[in-house]
Amino acid sequence: MLFEKIELEKDEVILKTVRKHWFVIGIELFSIILLILLPLFLLLIASFIPEFSALSIEIGLPLFLYGLAVWSLFSVMLGFMIWTHYYLDLWIITDRRVITIDQVHFFNRKISSFRLERLQDIKVSISGIIPTFLNYGTIRAQTASALENNFMSTGLPDPREIQATIQRATDSRITSLQGRLVP
Repeated sequence: MLFEKIELEKDEVILKTVRKHWFVIGIELFSIILLILLPLFLLLIASFIPEFSALSIEIGLPLFLYGLAVWSLFSVMLGFMIWTHYYLDLWIITDRRVITIDQVHFFNRKISSFRLERLQDIKVSISGIIPTFLNYGTIRAQTASALENNFMSTGLPDPREIQATIQRATDSRITSLQGRLVP
């Protein structure tokens, strides 16, 4: 699993792991199902055209079935790519940092993290009727890092709760660090 690849610090506790909302993957996979059914729908429409009906069954049907098989194969591969992207995209919130895993392509993964004491701003946006009713949206976290200071992910479930969890962990982390600095 992906968690074994991430090394946590000593006594670091995972508070929450977050994947995209179920509706986001549902819509993407539903569009793949429609994509698979598209050639059959086109065949149904074409069957009402007299010129197409006159096409030889011996040549047209095998060619159509071959094209349908290739189309279905690529559609199913696209569906697996969407599922892989969904499953491997992850936000891990610990008591010391936030780790973001972004599966860009099949063999291209971007893993970033930022320490909670470096967090400057966290913004939640929920845009649209469906995201509002289903409670999913975008989270943007800005840090004080010089290299990469913006972390963003779309389609996360209950983004206000994620923001509150990160904010509580940040407050707790800053308080514990201040307690160490006081003699």
